[in-house]
Amino acid sequence: MINKMARSKVVAEPVLESFSGLDFARHFFLVIAFFVSPLIFFTNLTRNPYITQICLLNISISVALTLWIFQNRDRLKELKTALNLPLLFWTLIVFASWGYAFFRHVKFFRPSVFNEGLNHEIFWIINCVGAFFLGVAAVREEQGRDEAVNFGAWAGFCILWGGLWLFFPLMRSLNSPPTDIASLVWNGYGAFLWALGVGLCLWLSFKRRRIDYLHLALAAGFLASAYGVLQYFNFEFIWPHALNPYGGRAVSTFGNPNFLSSYNVILIPFCVILWTKAKGFARAGYGLCALTLEAGLLCSLTRSSWLGVFVAISFLFFSKGFLKALRKEVRLFGLFFGLGFAVFILWPHSLLSAGYHPSVLGRLEEASTILKPGKEKQAYSPWDQRVMIWTCAWLMAKDNPLTGQGFGLFELFYPFYQGPVLRARPFYWGLRTHANNAHNEILEVLSQTGIVGLGLFIWIWIVFFRLTSDFIKDEDSFEGLWVSAGTAAVLGMMADNLLNVSLHFAVPAFLFWWVVGMTSGMGRIPASEPSSTKKNLKNFWVPALALCLCVWMVGRWSCVWEREVHYFSGFKLARQGDMAGAIEQLEISKRWGPPEVNAIYELGNAYARSGDFKRAEESYQAALDANAGYDEIFFNKGSIEANHLGDIPTAIDNFRVSWWINPLLRDVYNSLGALYLRNPVRYLSPALDLLSYGVKVFPQSAGFWNNLGYLETLNKNYSEAVSDYQRALQINPALTAARKNLEVLTHSHL
Repeated sequence: MINKMARSKVVAEPVLESFSGLDFARHFFLVIAFFVSPLIFFTNLTRNPYITQICLLNISISVALTLWIFQNRDRLKELKTALNLPLLFWTLIVFASWGYAFFRHVKFFRPSVFNEGLNHEIFWIINCVGAFFLGVAAVREEQGRDEAVNFGAWAGFCILWGGLWLFFPLMRSLNSPPTDIASLVWNGYGAFLWALGVGLCLWLSFKRRRIDYLHLALAAGFLASAYGVLQYFNFEFIWPHALNPYGGRAVSTFGNPNFLSSYNVILIPFCVILWTKAKGFARAGYGLCALTLEAGLLCSLTRSSWLGVFVAISFLFFSKGFLKALRKEVRLFGLFFGLGFAVFILWPHSLLSAGYHPSVLGRLEEASTILKPGKEKQAYSPWDQRVMIWTCAWLMAKDNPLTGQGFGLFELFYPFYQGPVLRARPFYWGLRTHANNAHNEILEVLSQTGIVGLGLFIWIWIVFFRLTSDFIKDEDSFEGLWVSAGTAAVLGMMADNLLNVSLHFAVPAFLFWWVVGMTSGMGRIPASEPSSTKKNLKNFWVPALALCLCVWMVGRWSCVWEREVHYFSGFKLARQGDMAGAIEQLEISKRWGPPEVNAIYELGNAYARSGDFKRAEESYQAALDANAGYDEIFFNKGSIEANHLGDIPTAIDNFRVSWWINPLLRDVYNSLGALYLRNPVRYLSPALDLLSYGVKVFPQSAGFWNNLGYLETLNKNYSEAVSDYQRALQINPALTAARKNLEVLTHSHL
């Protein structure tokens, strides 16, 4: 079914002779993508700590792929794989579902449908498809079949470069003002280390083989995991204070433990295969690397990734090449896997947090809460919150089964489905969230692209696994083991993302799709035809299109970085009470664009606190145009309109939307209820709906019970009104309004 990869003419050329300026530039950006992006991390520069990683990665992918296309514009057929056709059809449904959603929804939602959808279309095209073809190119451009790697050099680099960071606290710059962006970014010693690291990585991987890029990723994963282990045991040497945003879970350089864990799920199968083939010092080194990656995975406390790595390693036992190696050294394999299992069982609890800090086994034991009978069941957030999200995802799919809500629009529309679920199931009141993704890849695809999209998505993986099946049966070649590792990594990541969201975040998604492309590219290279002027002219539009897209991407992601930096600068100034400075920084952020809901919302808050209510309302509307899924924006906009601009009908509409999204917000009951009570006859029915639910959510609010009693009186439900007034007085006997209302009602109607 699959033919082994054929040698091309370039194989016979000496490596250094073929290393042109464009080769170096492309290689440089791939080093940035594989090594720098997973490791560079700022805690006081942007509110989203990994935005610099995202921007660097997308720029690097765009430039590297464009350079490859220009260098190989007469041999673009070399990027052809069996996955190209299903990926093309999937991409078509991605754009079609987005376009259909734009026209399907009411006019109010169209700006945010466009903005949110565009962000995710770019992610798919660059971070996923671009990474896929870079993976294919890494195989198709192999400089020979020699897989030899100077492991000692890689090990020495990791020890040297990682060790030099121990001196960073002595060289670290002091805290800088929020507006001094240059000082927040620049540190002389840090710049030296990064220059040294990139330079050494360029030298170590200069052959530009797939195994070289894999070692870049392994070096990044090893260093990030070792740093994560130190964080887990409360030893922080990079930043002035311990990073603990996830309750004892190490975040390392990834900003989120779930991203580090998924990254390691992809790397561990490759590390195991390299350990299988290595000898002596290299074998010990790969073993240590695998155990360090495992330790980083355990420090993340991400159970879905533990499932993922279990699936990945289990799959390796279906590889005939792996089984052949195992049979030759059964005891050594047993020792290796036994040691890994012992690390898993004996791993201690985190020292990072004085509160919640379970061990690995304790984290697994928590999951038993799911199996408790219904009467005894208490909400277990990691599981029950996912069930709520899955329920909303299913409802989203049911609303438009064929093409879903539109690719990239899950976060936008999710809050509008969560509100009704919260009303129907009080059990979920304490689990309300603003979900970015479905936490299940099947429901993620189904809710956004419908049955059509899910079918095409499944087609991709059917083709992929059929493509790799013959390699896995190969007992003798390194390619068989290599494809087995790639297939195991893909399976592990997919198992992880049945409960995780890492496929939708830049760094782990890049490595995943690069592995998919690299593994898929192991088939036959399409024969290259002799170049001609006619052929060059025919292929001109592809490089031209790639160049235009690349220039746009570089510009867009540069603007995104500037936007985020100035947004966080303004955010910090606002918290310090400097409204003038905050507005200045936030206006700069908005000018950089593209529109981002949090940055524009913060600008609206700054205007409101400064008394510029008209501009505050305009900013809140601009924030809704960026993403109309936030109840607090509707609420703040309604407050400005009701209290300062006198636009009561519009304020009521905005409060209603806020209440629909979030029926647990106490302020919306006060604000919307007050507007209804200005004209209770006109708004009697919606006011009764509002406060009838309000007393369920806030049963100890005497004011809510009193207002509900007043509305029931107007509705001539006198017995209900009496009961409501009595309940108000039970809660607060000093509430004179309720007492007077009860007395009047008793004398007049009872």
